[in-house]
Amino acid sequence: MLKRKVDVAIIGTGTAGMGAYREARKHTDSIALIEGSHYGTTCARVGCMPSKLLIAAAEAAHGAKHASVFGLNVPTVETDGASVMDRVRRERDRFVGFVVEDVDDFDDSHKVRGYARFLDAHRLQIDNGLEITADRIVIATGSRPFIPEVLEGAGNRLLVNDDVFELEHLPSSVLVVGTGVIGLELGQALSRLNVKVTMLSRNESIGGIADSEIRKIAADTFQSEFDLVLHAEVLAAKETLNGVQVTYRKSGGIVHTVVVDY
Repeated sequence: MLKRKVDVAIIGTGTAGMGAYREARKHTDSIALIEGSHYGTTCARVGCMPSKLLIAAAEAAHGAKHASVFGLNVPTVETDGASVMDRVRRERDRFVGFVVEDVDDFDDSHKVRGYARFLDAHRLQIDNGLEITADRIVIATGSRPFIPEVLEGAGNRLLVNDDVFELEHLPSSVLVVGTGVIGLELGQALSRLNVKVTMLSRNESIGGIADSEIRKIAADTFQSEFDLVLHAEVLAAKETLNGVQVTYRKSGGIVHTVVVDY
């Protein structure tokens, strides 16, 4: 087994890991920067940057649809889903490229490729066979979406927000589970790009808004654009030949079933 001793080991090269590396370099040259997957940040790959690209397209469509307020007549707004998603991916890849270039400039002797697990407080086992002992270890692994068991039946029709930007075409319909900020921004963007959207919330929560009056206004505003269902509990999801069938229960015990692409 290969062994290595360093002052600082950093697990992950996202935004936090890259920041930690730059700070560590100010104090030592004995560093292990560990990455098991792709170089590049969540923000650039699957977060803020691609989501804002999708939102920009949605805003353009929304503005065209409501241009009459300015005395402009736009008879129809047709969405070329393939072109929308192609631009999202192209620009996303360009942004990621800038981040990867930054990592390329890091000292190659510091980079370790592989996934790490702790052996004890100061030892890491890398899946390539290397064991690293470090005085200090920075955990900058980020997170991943949690998939409730009730949704697992959706199979290949189940998308997490990371997957949306890999779609080559816009679907005709989606069901969004959750009204946090990510669910709201993606759901609204897809709706404005002519995707039929159903969005479910387990309670009355809308984007984490605490004030009840503002939350009510937000709910009414979103409901004016797409089908937003509050106090809804998902009962089952089942992949079908042409989509996914989702059954949910509304307040009062009313059970609904909807079939969507994803």
